[in-house]
Amino acid sequence: MGSSDSTGVSGEDVRRVFSRSERSSTPLTTVEVAERLDCSPGPARHGLEELLERGELRVKRIDASTRIWWPDETADGTDPDRRSEQEEFAAFVSAVRDYAIFMLDPDGTVASWNEGAERIKGYAEADIVGKHFSTFYTDDAVADGVPQTNLETAAAEGRVEDEGWRVRADGTRFWANVVITAIRDDDGRLQGFTKVTRDMTERREYEQQLRRERDLTERILETVPITIGVVTEDNVLVRANRRMLEHFEIEDAAIETYSLESWELYDVAGEPVPPDERPWARARERGEPVYDAQRQVDVPGIGRRWLSLNAAPLDDQGEDGRIVVAIDDITDQKERERLLRREYNQTEKLLRTAPIAIAVQNAEGETILTNQRAQESLGLSDQEFIGESDDAGEWVIYDSDGERLSTDEMPAARVLETGSPVFNEEFVVDPPEGERLQFRVNATPLHGPDGEVERIVTAAEDITELKRRERQLERRKSELETELSEILGRISDAFYALDDEWRFTHLNEQAAEILQESREDVLGRKVWTTFADDTEGIYREQFQQAMETQEPVNFEVYAEDLDTWLEYNVYPSESGLSIYFHDISERKEYQRKLEKSNERLEQFAYAASHDLQEPLRMVSSYLQLLESRYGDELDDDGEEFIEFAVDGAERMRQMIDGLLAYSRVDTQGEPFEPVDLDTVVDAVCEGLQMKIEETDAEIAVESLPRVRGDESQLQQVFQNLLSNALEYSGDEPPRVEIAAERARSTWRISVADNGIGIDPDDQDRVFEVFERLHSREEYDGTGIGLALCQRIIERHEGTIWVDSEPGEGTTFSFTLPAADA
Repeated sequence: MGSSDSTGVSGEDVRRVFSRSERSSTPLTTVEVAERLDCSPGPARHGLEELLERGELRVKRIDASTRIWWPDETADGTDPDRRSEQEEFAAFVSAVRDYAIFMLDPDGTVASWNEGAERIKGYAEADIVGKHFSTFYTDDAVADGVPQTNLETAAAEGRVEDEGWRVRADGTRFWANVVITAIRDDDGRLQGFTKVTRDMTERREYEQQLRRERDLTERILETVPITIGVVTEDNVLVRANRRMLEHFEIEDAAIETYSLESWELYDVAGEPVPPDERPWARARERGEPVYDAQRQVDVPGIGRRWLSLNAAPLDDQGEDGRIVVAIDDITDQKERERLLRREYNQTEKLLRTAPIAIAVQNAEGETILTNQRAQESLGLSDQEFIGESDDAGEWVIYDSDGERLSTDEMPAARVLETGSPVFNEEFVVDPPEGERLQFRVNATPLHGPDGEVERIVTAAEDITELKRRERQLERRKSELETELSEILGRISDAFYALDDEWRFTHLNEQAAEILQESREDVLGRKVWTTFADDTEGIYREQFQQAMETQEPVNFEVYAEDLDTWLEYNVYPSESGLSIYFHDISERKEYQRKLEKSNERLEQFAYAASHDLQEPLRMVSSYLQLLESRYGDELDDDGEEFIEFAVDGAERMRQMIDGLLAYSRVDTQGEPFEPVDLDTVVDAVCEGLQMKIEETDAEIAVESLPRVRGDESQLQQVFQNLLSNALEYSGDEPPRVEIAAERARSTWRISVADNGIGIDPDDQDRVFEVFERLHSREEYDGTGIGLALCQRIIERHEGTIWVDSEPGEGTTFSFTLPAADA
């Protein structure tokens, strides 16, 4: 009995394999020996090598991975004339069926043929011997010179091996592994070649299938939305998909040194997880997968994350020690769960503490939850709601019309039946004991995944007290309306009120009298029917403006049908308008007469000032003539008297010019149009440029707006105000600031200086005609400039005023209508 290895295969076992063969000298491959011994190739190879060492077997490699073994018939020494290697080769070649083994002449002609060659290539020996071996190559290979190149390489290097497509006798192709070996005699002369061909088609297809499966596996690993890796028994990464590398910031070069032992794991409660309890350790120990182990993990360089860990042994027995780890980062999911849990807790807390009664029923109509307010409102406990109170049959419910409702007519039952919500329905609940309660109810369905109603949420607001107050308010309203009617009757002005839909809600007797309609006919009617002849739309325009701006409006209108002038004062509120009006016909007639009188006065002032121009010119001319002819004959007093007279005449001329300008403000003004005040001020400053330079004045002008007005008159206003600022500057160089501020539909313009100022007691006098606060020896002027400014501003429906303190400068302010108003 020969020796045996740890697997139980001995040289004796191998020897029996060859002895049982039909021909003991038949060559066998390692695989064939293993099949006959019913073992793996490894132990079979061990037994074969044992007999080879003893000299009982001979071996020959026919390709890179295959060796053929056969008994050495000369091993017992009975045949001293040992056969040549070529004879031995011929002996086993004929018996090999899995390989095409044949001889080639030096030129590549087939010289021998074995059974394996016939089986693989399909040629009988008689049909192929004598033909060139390129017969087995494809046309493309022959065209590329592959057969001849292989022979030349084998002759030069002793051996050549390649793989490629070959052609059978029937024209079909197979994938072949080919080894061509040069045969030389003892003198090194080339005798021919041995050619060993193995059909590798199935193996190639299998390898290609494995490669496709491997590529598919690679694509799956790189495209799955989770991180996947393989760790060794020491938990070091040996493989990882791109998602894992990027997610955990692992460099490609650092894969084989990255260990999951560097991770700190914590359970749901935040307690550390021991190494032997980690998912990969448990999977390795048990030999079975561990799924969805949710752990908090401190990942180096990243921080704490929530991970779902899955681990499974790489092989079924777990002997390999390698573990496949699949990781899903569920940090966001956990955060959402935390927020949802918090929202749920908040929602439940809100439900429990909401100031309205809330109840939840299931699809069977059973109450499954009530909040504290519901229990307090009806005086029932949660258990009495969920179950049924002893006096449930004594509770009676009515609708807003006082009709008694059955259980099927309740909001929750209707929602369950129709699937539609119920909003703002009012009910009266009559309990067995106590006062009636009134509720405003909303009921809403909650649908399940199948679209069916799963829950009904009913919210009921206790409006018992509200209804009581409403009844009180109705009574109070009736009382107030009675009182209001009495008050309105005492108001001297005509009065009526409109609601937000323009309907008359109140009307006193004075209004009814002016409108010439009875109160009964007017109340409840829209105001526009009363003013149907409002062709210019004055009422609609003014009333709508008051409602839109929520600002009072005042306007006058001539009522042709009444032949009366009426003044309206309109006061808006969110609910409507309060309108007071009265007859102003007498005042309008007085104004008309006053305007006529003013017109005549203006005409007189114009004519007087105009007619005074000629005698004044004559006085001035003769004074100048007297001075030129008799100046040498006059003494000092005479010259001084003439100088006083000329100066007085000049001042009289200036006063007449000022009075003339003052009288022409209304009669000679230009029509109003948009005016750019920046342009006006620029023109004034240009005209005063010499005075500005003489006084070393600084004029600071902000961006000024566009207003509606008479440009030449507004230029006169700025001319007078700036001239005064330069004139009354005191000892310091003048500094004037001009600014503007929007005030609703007008602009407020201010001209401020740093001059000598005005005493508060004198500030009203500065706008009077010919009023002067300083002597002519101190400051020059006629005393009409500010009066002219006031007249111009009033023509523009504005106001002018002054703010000043002595020694603190003066600010003149005035308003002008905005161009876009």
